[in-house]
Amino acid sequence: MRTRIWVAAIALAGTALAATPAAGVTEMVIKVGNDQFAAVDTGPPGLSVGDSYVYSDTLSRDGRVVGDDGGTCQVTHVTGTTATTNCVLSLRLPEGQITAQALWVRGTTPLRMAITGGTGRYRDASGELVATDIQTPDETYLITLFNGRHG
Repeated sequence: MRTRIWVAAIALAGTALAATPAAGVTEMVIKVGNDQFAAVDTGPPGLSVGDSYVYSDTLSRDGRVVGDDGGTCQVTHVTGTTATTNCVLSLRLPEGQITAQALWVRGTTPLRMAITGGTGRYRDASGELVATDIQTPDETYLITLFNGRHG
């Protein structure tokens, strides 16, 4: 019985820690509204290295539009019908812009992107952007920013 209580206590403590960002960390949840999308076939007809996907979205927090984004994913490797892409994303928010980048196997979720920089409030930005439910009405970004410079 005592073992079960300790296991439950440890599990609850872990949940509380995961739900609360650490000091010096800022988290934002942003709802993504797919706006425009284009697939660009640059090589031989069909899926091939060099093809790209270009898109823009509206960004909302608490039910109101707070910005937009734009990005591209360029196909860098093809195996059968599976495409690995190099994705670059720029978000424009009232406090400044955030840039992110990652390799992504098209069609998988989540997409974890490294935050590579920003402007305004996000000038020294580093962290991670996790995109879930990509290209669906439920698409969401969870942005975790590390405040200040980290070495």
